[in-house]
Amino acid sequence: MWSRFSGPVARAAGQRAGTAGSTSAALPRRVSACSVPGTSAGDVLPGCRSGRCPSSSSASAAVQRRFGSTGAAAVVGPGSEAHGGDDIYNVKRLVCDFSVTTNALGPVPKALAAAKGLLDDVEISWITPRGGDVEAILQEVEDAAHPSEHLATAHAVEHYPPRTDVDLENLAAAFLAGPEGAADARERLLFGNGASELIDLLGRVAPEGPFCVSPHVKVQYREYQRACKNAGRPMTSNPKEASLVCLVNPNNPTGDFLERGEMEAWITANVAPGTWVVVDESMLFWAGADWLDRGVSSAFVKKMANLHIPVFLVQSWTKIFSCTGLRIGSVVCPTAEKRQQLESVQVPWSVNVFARTYLKAALQDADYLERTWRTTRRWREHMATRLKRLHPTWEIHGEPWLSYLWIDTKDPEVAEAVYAASLACGCPIRHAKSGYDLPSFIRLAVRRPYDFSVLYQALLQLECTKRDKSISFGTYADVHPGAVEGIRLVHIDDLLPHEQVLHDRAGKLQDYIRDLPVKILPAIIIDSRYQVVIDGHHRLELFRAAGMTIVPAVSVNYDHEDILVNPPGKEVKGISKETVIGNAVRGKLMPPKSTQHMVRSRGGALLPIIVLAPQIAEIQQSKN
Repeated sequence: MWSRFSGPVARAAGQRAGTAGSTSAALPRRVSACSVPGTSAGDVLPGCRSGRCPSSSSASAAVQRRFGSTGAAAVVGPGSEAHGGDDIYNVKRLVCDFSVTTNALGPVPKALAAAKGLLDDVEISWITPRGGDVEAILQEVEDAAHPSEHLATAHAVEHYPPRTDVDLENLAAAFLAGPEGAADARERLLFGNGASELIDLLGRVAPEGPFCVSPHVKVQYREYQRACKNAGRPMTSNPKEASLVCLVNPNNPTGDFLERGEMEAWITANVAPGTWVVVDESMLFWAGADWLDRGVSSAFVKKMANLHIPVFLVQSWTKIFSCTGLRIGSVVCPTAEKRQQLESVQVPWSVNVFARTYLKAALQDADYLERTWRTTRRWREHMATRLKRLHPTWEIHGEPWLSYLWIDTKDPEVAEAVYAASLACGCPIRHAKSGYDLPSFIRLAVRRPYDFSVLYQALLQLECTKRDKSISFGTYADVHPGAVEGIRLVHIDDLLPHEQVLHDRAGKLQDYIRDLPVKILPAIIIDSRYQVVIDGHHRLELFRAAGMTIVPAVSVNYDHEDILVNPPGKEVKGISKETVIGNAVRGKLMPPKSTQHMVRSRGGALLPIIVLAPQIAEIQQSKN
């Protein structure tokens, strides 16, 4: 059998972003305000309560107001590389950026507060607040062209920052080398306007000659190639012929990683004296509490310096602390002399006071890192599991603790379609066709399950479209708008049943439809939080037997007072909403027909909960 979704109400699912479609007649208050690009009329995503959608137009409008987006595609000059992050200006409504490998937790709250605090020292007045004699002040007022003209003072904005920031150097050195090595590391530490500035410096200052990138990976972060080529360096594949060897570990975008012993052994065996080695460890911070023991050691750096092989360790703080708009990176040089050599050609004041202040506060927030290590691995697994479930042939690469997934879709057309769907739903991903010349690969940043649900819905819709399925959603029941989250597509393996099925009944249902060319069935009803099946266990078995993997489901707010686990007066001892959810999550299924879920209409009538999903799934029999 093959499956087809259809229905009597709004034939709007599968429409592209931004199109206006009719909505369900019975739930206009729920669905008409939710216009996430890439979703259908009637789709309501998690969190879209009271008709409010997390991807409202105000989000993208704010981005455009702040950064001057015109919606035009980013123009990459001949001396630049394509980057993740460019596409947020090319979507109609930004929901979440999956194209950059920043921390899924977002900016550090305490660091934001510290940076914002710099603007607390601001004074705006009719006249200069700096003083002066009375005659000068009166003359200033008289000279004002209009009484609304103000004068302002803001120390952090109008003054140059100090040439060096001792507090920042101490904090970063202790973070990167531990308390014992902090003093030594501080003498070798140099900050820049993002890691990109420091990469550019290294490309210009290293000894003349060719450069080499890591031979262990298919591709690596292209800023190193850009910097070296802009400095006039030819490229070689033999590290022993190179004057500059550039390694990214963990590697972005592929996720390959060499442990400390492997990396140090490779450098020892393959790099000749006089060659500079750069190891970019920007993504290593995600490895966990022991990250410092897994990167290149200070002892190794000193050992190689004595052998005339300088090793430079680069860090991008904008990724781990999610502050790409502020721009701050660092490099720990092999010696203080090498730091001075780089600093001598660096532009002064390359790091602004806001970035410095933000990083100082972020480095002191140990809880933020603990949460990063705890959640990133879990959220990455959540994404990987669902992507593999939807696309079993996709290959997902990278360490399980990294902040991104590197995926080979095996088909450039598939990758292109996924990329287009991501833009349409406001969740741009990185397509490796741009910048990396790998058209079948995509990269997704790890993001909260809440945010990933938007992208996942778009991918489910894309898969339905590929399989020539029409989708339409609607329900006639007049219920409180807070009781129903909406209707969405779900992967059948994501659903958690709470009851066993009567196999005889399921078999009879299959026999009943087998000889019919078309049979209309209600959709499954699920709990919005855990995707527990509330109603439709036998239909679920039928869908499985039909070979369906993606099905429409009505998502309800199971905690709402108008949804009842059993009718009043017919309560079953020991059965409650809590036990329904708990048993489903633990896989401890109740006997068949243990519950009889009801929904109260706004008129007060108690109705079987199936009224929320009339006739929206159609099973057709294949002629094969």
